[in-house]
Amino acid sequence: MPSKLDPHVALIERWFAAEPNLTAIAIVARLAERHPEQFGNKQHSIVQRLLRALRQTSAQRLIAEGCETPTQPPGAVDGSGYGGPNPPTAPPLFQPSRLINQQTDKHRLGNILR
Repeated sequence: MPSKLDPHVALIERWFAAEPNLTAIAIVARLAERHPEQFGNKQHSIVQRLLRALRQTSAQRLIAEGCETPTQPPGAVDGSGYGGPNPPTAPPLFQPSRLINQQTDKHRLGNILR
């Protein structure tokens, strides 16, 4: 069964391309201005489905285009020009000998303070 929107899909696609944040209610209002005998609030859901499909297609196209071309070359990202090794990001390693010294120092200080 053909949809009422079929003759207007190209027009809706142009509106969507010009204004990606356009809502289904706004599209129905525009269509109602042009064809008040055909469009009203009842057509909101079919326009919503069409708009959802247009947004999905647009998002898939953007993702595909983004995967084909790298957005930035490898190397320094922040613009500093630093080319050396990256600083460590992991927490420092546990050093038991240092912990033992700290505990014995605390014990000694505890005896002094008594």
